[in-house]
Amino acid sequence: MAFLATPRAIPRYIDRYGYCFSWRRLWNVGKVLLSMAASRVTGRPVVWGRPFVMMVEPSNFCNLKCPLCPSGNGQMTRERGNMGLAEFKRLVDDVGDHLVLLMLWNQGEPFINKDLLAMIRYARDRRIVVMTSTNGHFVRTREQARQVVDSGLSEMIVSLDGVDQQTYEAYRVGGELQKVIDGTRLVAEAKRERGSRTPLINMQFIVFRHNEEDIAEAERLAARLEADQFLIKTAQVYSADEAATFLPEDDLFRRYEEKDGKGLQVKGQPAKGCKVLWYSSMVNWNGDVAPCCFDKDVDFGMGDAFNGHVSNPTASTLGQIWKGRAYMDFRGRILEDRSSVDMCRNCSEGYRGMFSLVKELRG
Repeated sequence: MAFLATPRAIPRYIDRYGYCFSWRRLWNVGKVLLSMAASRVTGRPVVWGRPFVMMVEPSNFCNLKCPLCPSGNGQMTRERGNMGLAEFKRLVDDVGDHLVLLMLWNQGEPFINKDLLAMIRYARDRRIVVMTSTNGHFVRTREQARQVVDSGLSEMIVSLDGVDQQTYEAYRVGGELQKVIDGTRLVAEAKRERGSRTPLINMQFIVFRHNEEDIAEAERLAARLEADQFLIKTAQVYSADEAATFLPEDDLFRRYEEKDGKGLQVKGQPAKGCKVLWYSSMVNWNGDVAPCCFDKDVDFGMGDAFNGHVSNPTASTLGQIWKGRAYMDFRGRILEDRSSVDMCRNCSEGYRGMFSLVKELRG
């Protein structure tokens, strides 16, 4: 096992994703990293460049009822919907020259949006690395699998989370493990048929109390399905009751610890700062910009990428929102005291434990 990004993995990533390179993007990454360092030294938000990673939510509808997911368990309070293709294209036109990685998911199931593959093709034509994360229920035919491969999708994370139906549906409520298996196999076959290395198939296994004994068997299942990677991920919980029900016994696979009688806390979380606020942004289906995916209901709205900035209705680009007052004030708050924001106390960014482990299964 290895951490998701290691020095040994860098040549492999260059081989897989080198097509996204441009001098403009490299210069932008350099400016972002320098501004991150300047902010750390000065203790105030300094922002140069634009986000080179972006998460975009195609849909916040979902076909499953996962008990720890705000979309599935009904706790999400914001409006439901699907992002329009025209709005997506306008967003990519705005940010594409600086963007290295586009992650097409947040809350909900991306494949519910009928325009998902068109979105992937549009971004891929701009030489952007595109990933999505799916519960694996929407690739049902060989032709659908071919369309996924032909879209240019770089990587597809498929949620596994069980090796039999009983274990699987303990968390993936309403799901069918056999559909996940069949759909994954169809994509692997379509890759062979097309002679394509992509999408990289990444079988994700979130470790819970009810499935922690199945990790080895899940990895073997992923290998039989011709997945390229097997990803072990720790679970996020929101209450002591959820922790008692879902967190595994093995401390290696728990991102939380009991500390100083204060209940569950993320292991070794930094007191100040957050790198994500300098290199990445989150755009939800309706254009609402949030600081990150942990802001499930956009309690900290930064602006509207489709209809202007919250404090300046005439502004309409993410670049203006990125350096706008709402974003800068939020960065300043996190630089001063990260624990002052509830969602940030339950965030895995920067913590010194295991968030995810990945194993290469094929080359």
